[in-house]
Amino acid sequence: MIKRIGLMVVFILVFALGIWGMIMLQGRKLPEKAVIQSEPVSQVAQDKYNEDKVYTYSIDDLQSGCSADDQIFCAVERSVKCTISPDLDGCDKGSVPGFVLGKSDDVERPTEISFKLVKIKPIPESSDVSVYTESECNAKWFGLCQGTVVYSLTMKNEQWVVTNIFAME
Repeated sequence: MIKRIGLMVVFILVFALGIWGMIMLQGRKLPEKAVIQSEPVSQVAQDKYNEDKVYTYSIDDLQSGCSADDQIFCAVERSVKCTISPDLDGCDKGSVPGFVLGKSDDVERPTEISFKLVKIKPIPESSDVSVYTESECNAKWFGLCQGTVVYSLTMKNEQWVVTNIFAME
């Protein structure tokens, strides 16, 4: 009888420790760096794509710098501007994917791009985000400026930068 009571007590303790461990893991705080990096996915960024505003950029009136205060929007905008004109101030391999800056006579570079932010999606288990856009342009440019274009962003030196661009059919 004492053995049964002892086994039940041990079982209850192990079960209680397991539940306590699960509760502690759920209440665990994110590392400081991840919290800092996820902050720009703020209400400002969320409001941007809820506005259904279309942003249009043309080589004729292209200016360096960002037209908004939101870091995520600015990273996408920089990538679009650098696609149109890779010689623009702020266009470097640290801020946009290297292929955006490439120059080739075989590839027609767009001179006008417009896009609408559709969704900003945090990447699970990461501090990176994906920004989904509906885009149009006046050239093929690898198919990366027509239809649903997704920009992958990561935090570098406390600033959001585009690390990759891909299109969805």
